[in-house]
Amino acid sequence: MDTLSIIGMILMFIGFANAAWVAILYILSLSAIAGTKISKKVGTANDKTDGYLEQGKSMSNDLLKKLVWRLAIGCIGWLMFYIATGHF
Repeated sequence: MDTLSIIGMILMFIGFANAAWVAILYILSLSAIAGTKISKKVGTANDKTDGYLEQGKSMSNDLLKKLVWRLAIGCIGWLMFYIATGHF
């Protein structure tokens, strides 16, 4: 059971730490999308703005999928740790 708790702790650390970085990148991509939309409304957009907007939406969707997977890995690690030790 000690091995299971160690593996669970490693998965928790890797999953949740990686999820924190992905969450930061996701927030930054959302702010870039918001900035692009504001640029279009204000009238300072150029001919590449629409491409940047689509690229930003695609990137934020990919980051959201990665965030969900990283959180799932962290939760699996927490569950393994909980099963092995009985502690939170």
